[in-house]
Amino acid sequence: MKKSQIAYAIWPWGTGTKEQAELAAKEITEIGYKNFESVKNAMYAFDMNVKEYKAMLDKYDLTPISFYFHIPQAGQEHTLFDTLEKELEFVAAMDVTRVTLQGTYIRPDVFGEKEHAYNLNNMVKFAKIAKKFGLQTNVHPHVWSYFMYEEDIHYVMQNSDPDLIYFAPDTAHISAAGGNPVEIIRQYADRINFTHLKDYRLGDSITDEGWVDSDVPIMSCFHGLGDGNTNFPEIFKILDSVNYTGPLCIELDKPPVSNADSAKKSFDYISKLLED
Repeated sequence: MKKSQIAYAIWPWGTGTKEQAELAAKEITEIGYKNFESVKNAMYAFDMNVKEYKAMLDKYDLTPISFYFHIPQAGQEHTLFDTLEKELEFVAAMDVTRVTLQGTYIRPDVFGEKEHAYNLNNMVKFAKIAKKFGLQTNVHPHVWSYFMYEEDIHYVMQNSDPDLIYFAPDTAHISAAGGNPVEIIRQYADRINFTHLKDYRLGDSITDEGWVDSDVPIMSCFHGLGDGNTNFPEIFKILDSVNYTGPLCIELDKPPVSNADSAKKSFDYISKLLED
């Protein structure tokens, strides 16, 4: 694994204005990042103007490596698919080759085959459209979503085309749902095409207990790299074993001090584990 694979998710700086995007670009490049992930809303801050967005990024020699989408609830599919081709055209014009896709949000109390199938069918529909633009779709587990538990990951991985649907594990969300990110990454290493890295610790004491059955606010369980119990060295070893060359995208939803402070601490931590 190489330092050139490191990226940072910049959506916590905000996604509504050009100024937020530029502040994120400035702060992460000052730390040493060369790559970033954003969300689909960010492209609208630039009025879908590829040239203007690229010009801002060129000032910082910064490269986008993914944009993040999510599947809506049943009956709201139009909020994703009506504008999707326009958005994917923008993404492809930014010379991006990957997109990240979160499962349907919010997960119902009663969940079964119908919900599994709804989520997977929309993932496949999305991925087929993305493929027309030369984009690879990486599905991302997220708490409260239809793609959350280990059983959800197995369902999608075992019932989808590996040349269409790729896996984007998120180390903290897998842990929060009671899963073991090391073992899940080991099982699906050959399907991984994007990786979200954040640390996980439930409460004040380090534990492997999942968040789902606790009363701890979820964001307080997510931490910068090295501040939790995630075995990142073993994860990198597994990814190395399958010659993974995709992004290692660090993310932290609610940093304790500032976005830049957390980005710096995680960059320093991960840099010690990777080759130049």
